[in-house]
This record gives sequence, C-alpha cells and structure tokens, in this order.
Amino acid sequence: MNIIHCPRRFTRASWGGTETCLLSLAKMQQGAGHDVQVMSTKALDCGATEVVEAIAVRRFDYIYPWFGLTQDVKQALDRSGGNLFSIGLLRGLLAEKEVDVLHAHSGKRLGGIVRTAAKIKKIPYVVSLHGGLFDIPEVISEARDERQQGKFEWGKILGAAVGARRVYEDAAAIFCLSDSEKKAAEKQFPNARIEYLPNGVDVNRFKNANKKNFRQQWGISESAKVILNLSRIDPQKNQLKLVDTLPHLLKTVPEAHLLIIGHITDPVYHQRLLRRVEDLGLQAKVTIIAGIDYFDPQLVAAYKASDVFCLPSVHEPFGIVVLEAWAAGLPVVANAVGGIGDFTHDGIDILHSGDDTPKSWAKKITMALEPNIAGHIRTSASLRVAREYDWSVIGRRVTNIYEEVK
Repeated sequence: MNIIHCPRRFTRASWGGTETCLLSLAKMQQGAGHDVQVMSTKALDCGATEVVEAIAVRRFDYIYPWFGLTQDVKQALDRSGGNLFSIGLLRGLLAEKEVDVLHAHSGKRLGGIVRTAAKIKKIPYVVSLHGGLFDIPEVISEARDERQQGKFEWGKILGAAVGARRVYEDAAAIFCLSDSEKKAAEKQFPNARIEYLPNGVDVNRFKNANKKNFRQQWGISESAKVILNLSRIDPQKNQLKLVDTLPHLLKTVPEAHLLIIGHITDPVYHQRLLRRVEDLGLQAKVTIIAGIDYFDPQLVAAYKASDVFCLPSVHEPFGIVVLEAWAAGLPVVANAVGGIGDFTHDGIDILHSGDDTPKSWAKKITMALEPNIAGHIRTSASLRVAREYDWSVIGRRVTNIYEEVK
C-alpha cells in the first residue's frame, strides 16, 4: 500500500507523543513493505523536506485565519492545538499518485483537508484522536480559546469548504486512545467505525542504556533515588505537583532527586517551575533539562538512570511515556486520567496517585521505591508491554484496518 500520514506538525524541535506514535507506526509499515510518507505543515519547522529515520517528510506553508493574531500567539498555537489551514498541503495531497489511504492525525481544518483530498481521489481516509476530542479538561480548552479572544475569525469559510465539520462522520475509521473517548465517539457518531487503538512502544529500544554516564553528565549522585518525569513542560503535564511533593518525599526518602525532562511548550509555566524550585530551596534536589531530542540515546539513558517514573498530568489522551517507562523496567506512579486509567491496573502494573495531593504522591512514590512492590510492578508491566504494546503488534492492527476499508 501507499500510505500518507498527515499530522498538524511534525518536527524534532517540539517532539511529543503524537510524533512518536506516528513515526513508530510509519517505520513499522515501511518495514512491512509499504510505501509511507508524512505530509504536514511548517508549524515550528520551516524545512520543506526532510528524512526522519528513513521516513520522507514534506511540509507546506500554512495560515491561522484570524485577524490580529500576534507572532507570539501564532507560536503558541503552533505548539498546542492551533486550528490552521494549508492550501499547499491540499495541493500536495492531490498531486500524489497511486495513494491507497490517507491517515489524518488531527481533526478541524487539517482533517478537512485530508477529507477533501480523499473524496476527490476516491480513496479512504482514517483519523486518529491523539489529543482527545471529548475529554479535554476545561482549563485546557479555555487556554486555547483565550488566544483567539477578541479576534475576528475569517477562516470558517475555509473549514466549510473542506468539510471540517464532517471529518469524523465521513472517515472510514476513527482511532481512539481511550475507552472513554471511544464510548463518547460512538455516541456522537453512531454510524462511524470506531476503534480503540492504544499507542505502542519500541520495546527493544528501551532495554539497554548506560545509567552511570547519564548521572555523571548531569551531576546526579549515584546514591540518589531518581524520580523521573519526561513530558512537555506545560501546565497540562503538571510538573509543579512533583516539585510540591518533593519536600514531603524527602522526609521518608532523603536521597530523593527529581529529574524533569521535556521540551518547553509554555515558557511562562517553565519560569513558574523554576521559581517554585527556588522558593522551596530545592535547587540541589531538582534537575530540569529543557528537552532531549527523541532520537538521542540519552533519552533512553534517562529512563535507565532513574528509579521510578511519575506522571501527574491533568489530561492524558493515552500516556505513551508510561509504555516507555515499562519497557525500561521502571515502576510508574501516575494520575489515572484519560487513557491511563483505561490501560493500567492500580497495584498490579502501576500505582495510581490517589487523591492527587502532594502527601499522597509522596506516599505512592515511597511505595514504588520499596523493592518488593517495585519488583512486582516491574514484572507485570514488562510482560504486558512486550505482549500487548510493542509496535509490531499495534502496527499490524492499524494496517489490517487499512486493508479492510480499502
């Protein structure tokens, strides 16, 4: 098959779970003999063409169809959820020959572009709900709306032209990352084919790395108990919760050290995080690394250099980093939000955070550091991630669905 993936953006400069999922899927499909490419916009990356781990990437110019948006607002929209439009992407898709299926990794106007190209070419398209559609917390929705507040949106006519409101109804299949999202989609689109399709992980990639070198590089003691959070530095990921937890944790685990790694998608929140660490006098107990390239071996080494992985997000459509931590052999403590509550089992392969207070987090992290509990959780998680979530398993399911809707 000839497959084209269409995300809203695809750039090393701001890598996240969607990009990880898409690239892993594309590599698996290419390895199975399919022709695969990524066609996206130039959001956060002006490079028109690139090859990322043998996958061809093409990017096209785009606009945000509102009057009066500042450059800062446009960049914020680039980083998170911006409803952009690209006539170049539509032209590029229409110019492609012998395409069998289009896979949209966003809805809204970009999804409408994919829908229109598929209709004209008379081929099927599918849609993945990476960022959630029905279960987005109000605080995140309000932050997105605030950026366009008071600005005149002239792009509704563009959305209507590409059928942006019918992206999901007309799709050959909709992929949901959580059971709650799937149930909501089935209610909203009763005639659509809805599939629960979890994210996956390259299990082998996370098995081996040099723990000692990573700690030496970042000045972390070999005796420290490292609490890792690896996610975008953004209010949605809620790293402040872990900083507030650390004083409570140090009472029972004095050698605890918090390691936060992530690309900065909200600079104001990043500054709040730094100030909170300083205000609590925790500079010697916290290491914040503003992003490690996803392809850098140091990313895997960070997992292997840690003792427990924590994810206090207020919203997670799935939580692919939980799979990465499982594959690396780490016990995980996380909020049971979104997809995490669907695919994990408290006390078996993960510890859920409980009432989400700093004291509760400190208690659960202390439990995750106890050898017997950690060993039990690691064993269960390692077996599940290899059996159910390796990309060789997930990728086959996706490709089979492509074949069924052709």
